[in-house]
Amino acid sequence: MKKSEEVEKMSKKPVLQFSIPCLELETEDKPPIFSYVFYELPYPNAPVSFYIANGWSNGEGSFTQEIVIKKPSGSKLVSTGKQDFELKQRNIPQLMVNYFKDIQFDEFGDYTIEVFLNDEKVMEYIIIVRQLTAEEIARFLEVSQQTQATQNKQKVEEKREEQKKSPTSEDEGFLISG
Repeated sequence: MKKSEEVEKMSKKPVLQFSIPCLELETEDKPPIFSYVFYELPYPNAPVSFYIANGWSNGEGSFTQEIVIKKPSGSKLVSTGKQDFELKQRNIPQLMVNYFKDIQFDEFGDYTIEVFLNDEKVMEYIIIVRQLTAEEIARFLEVSQQTQATQNKQKVEEKREEQKKSPTSEDEGFLISG
């Protein structure tokens, strides 16, 4: 029996319980919180940073995972490379979190997310990158203008409060002596 066959008999392949793309992820000393889970991205014309969190469970042994994101044309956009992980007990899952920083989606369409376990594809799903509609652009501009107006109003109020607190010549009561 070959060594790789022996290792495989001693280990039990895990199941990919979930693969979640999200814009924010909290994991500190508690179960993970996935915020802004997405299945599509309006074409941002700018780099986008996001997470993909994979949950492996019901396995035992040493494994590798890899995530590959492919463009609509089929060419590779980005890959995590092989990442080692170990499951010591079948009932203790492993969370594998990958941060994709400043990814530039340079074409519209269906981007394929492929998840591999030990070089074997175990899951594939699509993220749609699309152009903003005219209504979305108008709404974005409207919200931006409202935000800017609110920020300007806050600055004016802050200056007024500062002026109230800082003494003027009348408040200081200058004495003129000669």
